[in-house]
Amino acid sequence: MLPRKYRIVIHLYYYEGYKTAEIAQLLGINENTVRTQLKRAKELLKTKLMEDFDHDEG
Repeated sequence: MLPRKYRIVIHLYYYEGYKTAEIAQLLGINENTVRTQLKRAKELLKTKLMEDFDHDEG
């Protein structure tokens, strides 16, 4: 449900245990970009989960 670029950083960070600097090096992108993508991915997930929760409650 997340765009690919967000799924990748989420997976590497939370499931594989990489640090943001390591993810940046692996993907060949800036470390700040990794942090931004993680933040945006978490925001999208939160929004989606809240929508699903509200839908289930209604």
